[in-house]
Amino acid sequence: MGNGYRIMNLNLGLGRTLATLFVRPVLLWEAIRALVAVRVHGGVLPSADYLHWRVHTAYGNAMSETTSDDLLKFLVWRRLMRDFA
Repeated sequence: MGNGYRIMNLNLGLGRTLATLFVRPVLLWEAIRALVAVRVHGGVLPSADYLHWRVHTAYGNAMSETTSDDLLKFLVWRRLMRDFA
């Protein structure tokens, strides 16, 4: 990952991510689906500038840290949206 990802603290790290998914193991499959979806679309990740803007609009501060709770909320939201489709 590029510098922009580390600067904005978007990378929870493998250990924290796995620990988060251990709390809600049903979301492990959703996390795998999200990873596959990125790979299917060529593995292209958004630019650091775009992520900077998204974090700023979501948290009001571009330097906010993404938490394990944020990951769980995203996976639940993604699962619900998939179920509605």
